[in-house]
Amino acid sequence: MDNLTDIKDYWQEVLKKLGEEIGTEAVELWVRPIKPLFIEGATIKLEVPDQIIYNTVKQRYEEKIKTLLAAITGRALSINYSMSIAPAEPPQPPRPQPAQLPPSYYSFNPNYTFESFIMGTSNRFAFASAESVSKAPGHANPFFIYSPPGLGKTHLLHAIAHSILKQNPAARILYTASENFVNEYIDAVRGGATEQFRSKYRKLDCLLLDDIQFLVDKERSEEEFFYTFNSLFESKKQIVVTSDRPPRELALGQRLISRFLSGVVADIKIPDFETRVAILRQKRDQHKYEIPDDVITYIAENVKKNIRELEGCLITVGNYCASMSIQPSIDSLKEIIKEHGGDHDLEEKKISIETIKRVVAEKYNVELKDFSSKKRNENIAFPRQVAMYLACEMTDLVLKDIGEAFAREHATVLHAKGKIGHMVQTDPYFNEALNQIITKIKSVNNPG
Repeated sequence: MDNLTDIKDYWQEVLKKLGEEIGTEAVELWVRPIKPLFIEGATIKLEVPDQIIYNTVKQRYEEKIKTLLAAITGRALSINYSMSIAPAEPPQPPRPQPAQLPPSYYSFNPNYTFESFIMGTSNRFAFASAESVSKAPGHANPFFIYSPPGLGKTHLLHAIAHSILKQNPAARILYTASENFVNEYIDAVRGGATEQFRSKYRKLDCLLLDDIQFLVDKERSEEEFFYTFNSLFESKKQIVVTSDRPPRELALGQRLISRFLSGVVADIKIPDFETRVAILRQKRDQHKYEIPDDVITYIAENVKKNIRELEGCLITVGNYCASMSIQPSIDSLKEIIKEHGGDHDLEEKKISIETIKRVVAEKYNVELKDFSSKKRNENIAFPRQVAMYLACEMTDLVLKDIGEAFAREHATVLHAKGKIGHMVQTDPYFNEALNQIITKIKSVNNPG
């Protein structure tokens, strides 16, 4: 194309046309992170950020990219890859030893920092507001975060604490759940120690109160919190509150709700697909699990309700595969993932043998009639065994019925199941290919 004058224009055109073929979601996940460097002779040099993206693009998309490049540039180009190398940090001058951190610092979860928080469209405003609060405590006051459970509210509370303490190690910061606040207040009243209780809370520089909805119907505790809030607010001390619903939906006193609404209110929504994938990859690396990206994608597609369940599913899958010494595959882990995803996330129509045959036939370039023929040459026998194995794993049919669908005895089906099952456990490359077939079968069976 005449208007494409440099490699960046070529590459943008490749991304656009590739998205039309494989979908923009796949392009954003796998191809967009690649950086085109230069074209030299008949070779284009591409920089990939990591080994996972390199392997995926090399196996799945390289031929499509080369075809598109040829059409756009008017010449056939081979692809040469290089891996990104993070620039070495310049030596830093020795820093003075920081002041000893207060005991309260160690009550905050070391894993809950801004750096470890995955930001996406669902939580961008809450994240940015939390960072702003931590950099200038008392200026955006109060800060109210709400969302359904398990979407990162507590993570942001701890991240705010870590950030403030890095700037001011002497800051008096307290994180507590409102349920603890209530219990502590009750104990103080019973023990005649209300003044000590008030002194503890009203001398804070930052109060992080989690799940304020637990103050509902606890009038005296709510009133005590109201006066604590006012004391901190008037002293320009930071107050951060979380809830499972917006302020107006809390059955609390109007004077307290109006104070919440006078500050910054941010919500966190259910994370989108790309954010869920990013979270799972981060957790996989953190736990050092050997879980392939197709399984990561499958979990992200089916566990949607909250981040806590998402991480729980990944940990369950990782530990299960390590304990059972098996290669992670979509079909073998389906039941585990279903337990975390919930029935509504994994509702599927029953898969038919005809759907399995059609997808396997397309994958191995054989005709449907070959599955029932008497031909035994390897290029037909092997796809037939794959289809039989998948019929055993993905349908409720017994061996006899599966055999009849392929014009074979049930013993033949049993042999195929054993052979392909062994390959799944011993051949990672084949396991990856089979997972792709399974994903295609499910997408054909449940379009949209």
